[in-house]
Amino acid sequence: MRQSKDQDKILSFMSLLQSYAKKKDIYNGSALHADLIEKRLLEKSPCIASAVINMYAKCGGLLKAQNVLEDLIVRDVFSWSSLTAGYAQNGKGHEALDCFDRMQKESLSSNEFTFACILKACGSIGAIHKGKHIHNEIVHRGLLERNDVVGNALVDMYRKCGMLVKAQRVLDEIPV
Repeated sequence: MRQSKDQDKILSFMSLLQSYAKKKDIYNGSALHADLIEKRLLEKSPCIASAVINMYAKCGGLLKAQNVLEDLIVRDVFSWSSLTAGYAQNGKGHEALDCFDRMQKESLSSNEFTFACILKACGSIGAIHKGKHIHNEIVHRGLLERNDVVGNALVDMYRKCGMLVKAQRVLDEIPV
């Protein structure tokens, strides 16, 4: 029964953080973050840690999001992806690429969400060489056939980098 109560608490905290992120309510999000630190839940639940990073990033508190990530004892692909997404969504493409590189140095394997975010960052700053490298990794993993979000992000990256023929080729390759 205890495990179920703990899981319910975690889900409640994650819902609250998501709500604050949606409303861009950094004040209440920060108050909840302080409460989570006091309860040591960031250490116990990587999901909550990622939700806190996501909340700060969506509220525009990118430095705070970065500090939360750096303070984590254990960082995972979700915490790194949350920060990478925050930078990409806030027009900070170089910082997103830096997060991606740091994540790889920690030997963490990217997921579909990470790839979509980093491709957005590549497109926003015209980092075509990095985008092509990521494209190769996506093909190597077989993600282009399985994930339409990654395929669309790849097409968009090539379009933003002015490579319309390549964008069309990728578009023709994706099943949906």
